[in-house]
Amino acid sequence: MTDRILNQLIKLNIIDSEDEEIYRFGLEGIFLKLIHYLSYFLIAALLREWVRFLLFFSAFLLLRKNAGGYHAKTKGGCYVSSCLTVLCVIGCIKAAAYWQYAVPAAGILMLLADAAVFVLAPRGNRNRMLDQEETAAFRRRSYVFLTAENMLVILLLATGLKEYAFPVMLAVICEAVLLLLEKMREGSNEVEQKINHQNT
Repeated sequence: MTDRILNQLIKLNIIDSEDEEIYRFGLEGIFLKLIHYLSYFLIAALLREWVRFLLFFSAFLLLRKNAGGYHAKTKGGCYVSSCLTVLCVIGCIKAAAYWQYAVPAAGILMLLADAAVFVLAPRGNRNRMLDQEETAAFRRRSYVFLTAENMLVILLLATGLKEYAFPVMLAVICEAVLLLLEKMREGSNEVEQKINHQNT
C-alpha cells in the first residue's frame, strides 16, 4: 500500500522521487500508529469499556509523548506488548468495581508514580536520544501534564466520580513503569559497556 501511494504521488509530481525514502518512513509510521490505535479501540469496544479506556488513553498519551520511556526492540514486540497492556488496563478498570480498596490502592501507587515521573522524566529510548534543549522542553511539559492529571483525579474524586478517576491514576502509574523500565535498560547497558571496556 505504501509503495502504491508513493508511486502515485511521484507520478503526480506531488513529491520528488529523491525524497521517496523519507516519505516512505513517514507513511509507514502513520500506518503503524493507525493499526495500533484501531486495535486498542477494538479491544475496548469488544470489552465495552469505551469511555473509561478513552480517558485512560488520553491521559497516558499526553504523558507518554512528553515524558518518554521504554520502547520495545521490534515493531512486532511493541504491538503485542501494547495490546497486552491495553487488556491489562481494561481488566484492572473492570476489576476495580469489585474491590473496595482499588481506588485507595491506586491513589498510593499514583503518589509513588508521581515521584518517579518527576525524577525520571523525560527519558529518551534506544531509538531516540534527547539533547539538552529537548530535555528541558519535555521536562516542563511533563510536569504540566502530570500536575493537570493529578488535579483532574482530585476533582473527579471530590465529585464522587471515582470510577473515572481510576483510569487517570492508571495512566500515571503505567507511564512511571515505562520510565523505570527505560532507566533499568540504560543501567544494564552502562554495566555491559564497562565490562566490555575492561575486557578490551
